[in-house]
Amino acid sequence: MASIYTHISNFTKRCTGIKDFSKLRKDIHKHIGMAIYHCKYTAQDLVNVMCEMGMKRGSVICVHSAMKEFYNYQGTAKDLISAIIKVIGEEGTLLMPAFPRTSYLEDPNYVFNAETDETGAGYLAETFRKYPGVSRSINVRHSVCAWGKYAEWLTKDHNHCHDCWGKDSPWQRMLRLNAIVFNIGMPHAYIGTFHHCVESVLQYEHPYWSQFFNKTVECKYYDENKKVSSYKESVSDLERRTRESKIFKHLTDQDWQVKKVSNLEIKAFYTQHCFPKMLELGRKGISVYYVPSPKNYKFCCL
Repeated sequence: MASIYTHISNFTKRCTGIKDFSKLRKDIHKHIGMAIYHCKYTAQDLVNVMCEMGMKRGSVICVHSAMKEFYNYQGTAKDLISAIIKVIGEEGTLLMPAFPRTSYLEDPNYVFNAETDETGAGYLAETFRKYPGVSRSINVRHSVCAWGKYAEWLTKDHNHCHDCWGKDSPWQRMLRLNAIVFNIGMPHAYIGTFHHCVESVLQYEHPYWSQFFNKTVECKYYDENKKVSSYKESVSDLERRTRESKIFKHLTDQDWQVKKVSNLEIKAFYTQHCFPKMLELGRKGISVYYVPSPKNYKFCCL
């Protein structure tokens, strides 16, 4: 069932004729930002800040980005990818989300092609998908691209997982490698896809979390022989709405940091510290979700 928030949103859209409030907000934010910020910066400037925040040779790095926010960036998406790889080296690993475009998933006959399907995760992620030496996991909803030492291990078993964020998914495997998750130009309260690993782990411990995997679907993809194969995966038909700021007040400098380059906000989440804390919060009923709300459930740790 749709939440009250969805009914209000749909009513407002009908009254105003605005189809996508999120896009409108981003466009307004960009026009205001471009009028305020004029400081130019390069890929090396961004990488220097990332190094100040902990990136180094051998690091496992996951990047979420929105290049629409790179107002005064002097360079290309490929420049930034190459600059990151130059720092972490062959002993390091770079990951980016590579989930397919929404239009693909709306097609009931859709067959995922890991080699050719564009990602809906933004321009930097799409450029990375085509970067030399990058591997991509087979997962219709939340595939991942990776380059470097652990790329093959991270991406190889995604279609055998119970769910998108299961223990053998790239998302949980990168946590075991103590990855640093960088959000570059993303919304201020955005944490990153890895927060879904909380529900994947806790689904076996509490009914609030198990409801996030109440449905099994069959997903089709092209295998290495270009033949159609399939796998089954647990998903949810629940409406989800998040407010990540509910988690931020419980995190410390050991868990995450934020810096700015011109208008661009760069956040680093140190998964070795913040993910165990997020699991602990989840066991207490403290969730990024306000729909479905945890308020109607009893949590033994409270």
